[in-house]
Amino acid sequence: MGRTIKLLLYFFAYQLAFMGVFICGYMIHKGVFEVPQTPDSTYTSLILLAQVLSTAAMGIHLLVGKYVPLDRKTWSYCSSPKVLIASVVFILALGLWTNYLSELADLPNSMQETFEMMMRHPLGIIAIVIMAPIVEELLFRGAIEGYLLRKWKHPAGAIVFSSLVFGLVHGNWVQAPFAFVIGLALGWMYYRTGSLLPGILMHFVNNSTAVLGFLITDNPDATMVSEYGPQGAAWMAVAGAAVTVLCVYLFQKKLVAQPAVWHEIEEVESQNDENVFIQNK
Repeated sequence: MGRTIKLLLYFFAYQLAFMGVFICGYMIHKGVFEVPQTPDSTYTSLILLAQVLSTAAMGIHLLVGKYVPLDRKTWSYCSSPKVLIASVVFILALGLWTNYLSELADLPNSMQETFEMMMRHPLGIIAIVIMAPIVEELLFRGAIEGYLLRKWKHPAGAIVFSSLVFGLVHGNWVQAPFAFVIGLALGWMYYRTGSLLPGILMHFVNNSTAVLGFLITDNPDATMVSEYGPQGAAWMAVAGAAVTVLCVYLFQKKLVAQPAVWHEIEEVESQNDENVFIQNK
């Protein structure tokens, strides 16, 4: 728990630091002492640049601090490319029924204007489509879930906990349940494969699909029901749920028959600690 809190504090600290520097620079440049009520293009670009840089800084921190293992297993996958292809199908199918349920729940979207602004700006697209999939997988799967998988006896607890944190960090009622379910899928994939690459790819596909859908329709109020009708949306959700179940079956029985080994790392760490203790004596 302490490691998770520490990493989240780093995550928010980098955001506050970069945002603070860029906002102060903007106010000094403009000769004002208040944040603009109606942001101009310069302010918007600076805020989004701060978002990109703070996310990159967090990713560098995780790698340099060795919170994420830099071994071959973490960055490659020993099976065939079928795993990556199935991962894409998995996340697309999952998105169909989770989006449909999200629409039915009709939860408040407190960050709608922010997301619309980001998806219309090149820096915002970079933040959503490129930076978020890489760094969020490093943080929530590699640094948090990976550590818990090595320390906790039950992998389900590590997957659920990291997914819950992943959902809550998004800080948006309409997004949190969806992010939690997506986090479960990403966490389960990381547990099965031991590699961050399937999760990064799934995260990339999920985010880029959302951005492309928005840019194509350019309608913030567009939903599955409004685009395909109540029956069409319902059938798409049912089909997505069926394909999701099929993907889970294929991963467990055909593609990744056995989950990655996690506790051997813990044993090596324990042996190293014991050796250090003996040497100190």
